[in-house]
Amino acid sequence: MFLDNLKTIAVQVLILYLIAGIGFVTDKTGIFRQKDAKRLIDLLFNVILPIAIIHTFMTMEYSKEHVKGIFIAFLCAFASHIFGYFVAKLTFRKRSLKEQGIYHYAMILSNAAFLALPLAKSVVGSEGIFYCSVYVAVFNMVAFTIGINEISGKEAKIDLKKLILNPGTVSVLMGLPLFFLHLDLPYFVLYPMEIVGNCNSPLAMIVFGTFLANSGFKAVFAKKEIYFVSFVRLVFIPLCMLGLFYVCGVRGQLLVSMLISVSAPVATNTAMYAAKYNNDTALGSQLAAQSSVLSIGTMPVIVALATVLK
Repeated sequence: MFLDNLKTIAVQVLILYLIAGIGFVTDKTGIFRQKDAKRLIDLLFNVILPIAIIHTFMTMEYSKEHVKGIFIAFLCAFASHIFGYFVAKLTFRKRSLKEQGIYHYAMILSNAAFLALPLAKSVVGSEGIFYCSVYVAVFNMVAFTIGINEISGKEAKIDLKKLILNPGTVSVLMGLPLFFLHLDLPYFVLYPMEIVGNCNSPLAMIVFGTFLANSGFKAVFAKKEIYFVSFVRLVFIPLCMLGLFYVCGVRGQLLVSMLISVSAPVATNTAMYAAKYNNDTALGSQLAAQSSVLSIGTMPVIVALATVLK
């Protein structure tokens, strides 16, 4: 069973990276460059991703299991980020605050929106998006507060308003009452939302590919610190959380969905926030690029373990 699951998930990961290859090629050929992708990111995060999340909540079957699953998903997501934060704070203590911050950001925050959501859709289906959307909401809460504080070298203060006022959290807060009310909205409302939401996965991976194209692969595999961060992000934290979730009784599609989110590589926006807060943009790109390449091997194993244990 493990090998069958491993093969299935590996194929899905490969498919997503093949789509990312489109972004890689179009960047190298000048058709669609990283600077174009950065503009598209605003559309993805602020419009397309929220619509995909809201549509999933609107169309998900209302059941006691799903209601319980939402609350467990929130707990799992918070536990993952809190654990990642304390693990990160034990590392790189002798480095400057800026250097510490970019490494810590990379270890704490996974590529939940760009890679985990598309993979969850492929492996688990709409239920995967349902639970992973909760993880994305928590990701945004951490990224816009603790994450920015870390990557800025403690220069940017934590803005508690950002806990709620960010696209991921707002979309979940809008989706939750629609899920509980389970309104029977007309086809001409739901279908356009479905079409737009379906754009999230391919567009996110194409954008992701442009970042890989600009990472400088020689430097990506040259620094031992980057290997350490990749190990923590891709292996140590996911395995620890898999053990914790399992001991706490998390099972089924919820367990798989959470592990897909937890085992995703370094968040792509590590490089973007590094640029915004005057940190090392090249290092941010290298951290995301190396962990992304290595995740082709690690994510299928971690997620396959979760499918066996579910």
